Amino acid sequence: MWMYSRETWTMAAGMLALTLAAAAAGGLLCGSGTALLCAGLGLALTGIAVGGALARLREVARLGDYLAAVYAGGQTADIRDQRPGELSRLKDDLYKVTTILRRQAAQLEQDKRFLSDTLGNIAHQLKTPLCAILLQAELWESGAGSGRDECARQVQQQALRMQWLVQQLLRLSRLDAGVVEFVRQAQSARQLIERAAEGVEPLFRRRQVRLEIRCREDAVCSCDGEWTAQALLNLLQNAAEHSPAGAAVRVSFSASPLDVCFAVEDEGGGIPESELPHLFERFWRGKHARPGSAGIGLSLAKAIAEGQGGSLTAENIPGGARLTLRLFHCPV
Repeated sequence: MWMYSRETWTMAAGMLALTLAAAAAGGLLCGSGTALLCAGLGLALTGIAVGGALARLREVARLGDYLAAVYAGGQTADIRDQRPGELSRLKDDLYKVTTILRRQAAQLEQDKRFLSDTLGNIAHQLKTPLCAILLQAELWESGAGSGRDECARQVQQQALRMQWLVQQLLRLSRLDAGVVEFVRQAQSARQLIERAAEGVEPLFRRRQVRLEIRCREDAVCSCDGEWTAQALLNLLQNAAEHSPAGAAVRVSFSASPLDVCFAVEDEGGGIPESELPHLFERFWRGKHARPGSAGIGLSLAKAIAEGQGGSLTAENIPGGARLTLRLFHCPV
């Protein structure tokens, strides 16, 4: 019976005190000594009841101070109480609620910083081609440029760069929002590689880099063809941009009972070990990134792989680097 709450004992003491006082006053207890004893006992019990009530009020006041500190955003103590009773349960519930609110506030602050950084990076990426277009327009208008055709070519080149950047950002935003529904079907692995290679053929030709495909004609994988081809295109583009003239980029495909792998290898000298942990971070650019690199191609490829239950990893190999896109037969 000693497991009753402090509030229950306080109430019981108060009721007993009132009962004894009423009995003594009404002469229900015989003898003056007995009456005095009962009166004294009643006063003692009344003191216990009053003390318990005051203690309860102090606990409520401390809860008020705790909530005020939470509202002010300050540090708060752990108010959880293992003792039985309604007030202890209230403390536990308040602590749980404030803990959840603090976590949500921290996540909100992190999201705000991420949004601010992302908007700043997007503005920076768009600023360069916009400035180039405006400069060409001014040169064209003043007649100081290298010719109408050259100005038009420069404007088109920068406009295409902006278009590519916007498309990549839109794809990333769709993946972030979780609105992309990957449709996994049997696909020809070689056709996926060739489809991706078509999109970067001008880049390979301009940088004088050759592409070597090592994949059987009958190789098949289960994936979303459109999105996987986009991921492979980004990997090929990254490899070509970091390869010297005359180098080769090799794409291979392998399959096991568990998964399938697309591996893209380049001869660009490898990735500094200090940069490997940041390689797939959005808008991150390494020391040897080409001028104008946006730093979103690899992060998009990784998001596409993970969206299909797969992964994208990077490692150094002799003379270059290897990026491996892995897709499991049954997404995990």
